[in-house]
Amino acid sequence: MNGKPWEKKGLYDTFEEADEVRQLYLDVSEEVQAKVRRTAEGKFLVKTRTNPDFEPKKEKKKSGKNSRRNKKDSGRRMYDASASF
Repeated sequence: MNGKPWEKKGLYDTFEEADEVRQLYLDVSEEVQAKVRRTAEGKFLVKTRTNPDFEPKKEKKKSGKNSRRNKKDSGRRMYDASASF
């Protein structure tokens, strides 16, 4: 399951620096999520995104495919056993 993508906000040498920036983002708004990730080089990356819970839900549009299937003649059989030998 994929969610909303994270945006890279900054790269820091120590966790303490990155955590301070993360806390600033969290203090600004409750609609923002922030996290600190350690990179392979030993640096710390701050990532943010808007909280998916605060965004309006999109209604899924129906394809209409099922209604076309339901309109087909259901009385017709795919295999007629009496037609064989």
